Amino acid sequence: MSSAAPPPSTAPQPGTGTEAGGAGASRWRPSIAAVLTFGFGSLVVAAVAAVMWVSLDAARENTRHLLRRTAELTLESVIGRIDLHLGPARHEVEFLAGLIGRGELDPADSERLEQVLIGSLAAAPQVAGIAFISADLTSFRVGRRHDELLSLRSDWSNRADIRDWLPTMRDETASIWSPVLWIQDLKLPSVTVNHPVRRDGEFLGVMASVVSIGALSEFLDANDRAFGTHSFILYGRDRVLAHPSLAGGTRGLSENKPLPALGEVNDRVLAAIWSESVDDMQAFLADSPVQGRVVQGPDDDYIYLYRRIESFGPDPWYVGVYFLEGEVDNPYRRLFIAGAIALAILLVAITLALVLGQAITRPIRRLATASLAIRNLEIASIGPLERSPFRELDSMAQAYNSMLSGLRWFETYVPKTLVFRLMRLGDATTRSEERMISVLFTDIAGFSSLSDRLTPAELAAFLNTHFALVAAPIDAENGTLDKYIGDSVMAFWGAPTTQPDHANQTCRAALAIAAAIAADNRKRCAAGGEPVRLRIGIHSGPAVVGNIGAPGRVNYTLIGDTVNVAQRLEGLGKRFAEAQEDTVILLSGETAALLGPGFRLSALGMHQLRGRISKTEVFRLTGQEGLPSSVSPDQQTS
Repeated sequence: MSSAAPPPSTAPQPGTGTEAGGAGASRWRPSIAAVLTFGFGSLVVAAVAAVMWVSLDAARENTRHLLRRTAELTLESVIGRIDLHLGPARHEVEFLAGLIGRGELDPADSERLEQVLIGSLAAAPQVAGIAFISADLTSFRVGRRHDELLSLRSDWSNRADIRDWLPTMRDETASIWSPVLWIQDLKLPSVTVNHPVRRDGEFLGVMASVVSIGALSEFLDANDRAFGTHSFILYGRDRVLAHPSLAGGTRGLSENKPLPALGEVNDRVLAAIWSESVDDMQAFLADSPVQGRVVQGPDDDYIYLYRRIESFGPDPWYVGVYFLEGEVDNPYRRLFIAGAIALAILLVAITLALVLGQAITRPIRRLATASLAIRNLEIASIGPLERSPFRELDSMAQAYNSMLSGLRWFETYVPKTLVFRLMRLGDATTRSEERMISVLFTDIAGFSSLSDRLTPAELAAFLNTHFALVAAPIDAENGTLDKYIGDSVMAFWGAPTTQPDHANQTCRAALAIAAAIAADNRKRCAAGGEPVRLRIGIHSGPAVVGNIGAPGRVNYTLIGDTVNVAQRLEGLGKRFAEAQEDTVILLSGETAALLGPGFRLSALGMHQLRGRISKTEVFRLTGQEGLPSSVSPDQQTS
């Protein structure tokens, strides 16, 4: 096979004098060092003053915008945390109200209602309690107290506050946040979200969820420590809802005073936020939802940047961050020092230009192009670097060529798709963490007897062909082929990239594997060979994913009970495989619950899997709407 022609920028061209023995080889040429030093030196020196002035001015402006961007990102982070903290409570009451409204949950069934409310409470640790207040002023509540879950049914007909409040919710259609209140049992300030409950247009009551807001102060404290900022959340203009100093709680709060006043959080800068402003920063904050104020303090000016939020109750929340003027000026002073240093370095650089030239940059460009191909793992398309007349560059080329040879072996034994995903996602992806994933195991039925009838060479060829059939659907559904275990294949979905549709992808891959095995069996039988019978097990659940192994021998893999269950399901396939069936696919109830419409499943009941205490619900996957079934027609179910 002929090698690819060198690119025009590097290939020797006739008449250019670059080929050996060219007619112009002996002609005098000025050195790049001389051209850079004497030709461009004077121009660079003349221009550097103007450039440095413009650069410093631009850098100063960039620093101001960086300050604005830092504030915006901090505020977005805090607001996102607020949504993450309070959002589940709103979703829960809307979900529970929907269950009752659709008739799926009867509030008169105390036992069932208690189960559902406790389940909802367990799913959101920040929720302190959930209650259903019926239109007849009967309440059913579940809540936490000292790490215990309690439930209580009460008659609130004698509570005037409830009697006055409940009719106000009758005409509401969406969730309503209440003002901040003090929960005596928790000794923490909290907010309540309420959602009306209706069935067939009849008002049945209100579903309410109480959320503690103490965790917001802990988040601000951690965020400020990590990024050196000063964050706060105000409730209205005169009360502090969250502040780093409140992370450990505060004294003096009660039902009549659920939040500290602005001057009670030991932050003199925050206490001055509503003092007379000398600059509203409108020009600085143009086209931004952020508002600003500059207040003159006794020792320094205070810069406040904040956003007003009105979606969590009758009083607005002010989410903000402040800076001291001295903190902002420090980067400016460093810029001037950097400018002086840059000028000195520039003079040195002009001198060092004597050793620079096109002959050096050209091989470096070739190396950069080749390195880009390596980054994309296109190792097969890369050719070796040419030798260089310069000793260092020649050593570089030889080292690179040796590396390329090693990488070609590396590509043979390392899964290219997985490595490319990990390179794209960065180092953080390889840290061990728990993910929701789906795992697939395959195994060839009767492989031991089959291997006894084949020579080692025939066995290797058979397995290579089989693994190619199994691996292709896994790659097509963006799965990660984790390992080969004898004649078995283990693959998973949901890592390293997040795949919300992991259960559907896994089952589609399983059906595609079954179709590939069936097609291959037809060819084998037509050639007088024996068909291959395959078992597949699928389970979805949490597993630890990341780099696991000893130093020098690490695999990106996953561990956990989810993996074991998938393997046990594959083994359970022995009990359900028919004699003439190419592939049997078993999956757990957890996976079945995640599947979208269109998959054909057959319920096989509860089964005790080896190594598990509780029984596992098992389903058989027989096909998908619009696709051929993976089993014989008489075994298909809708």
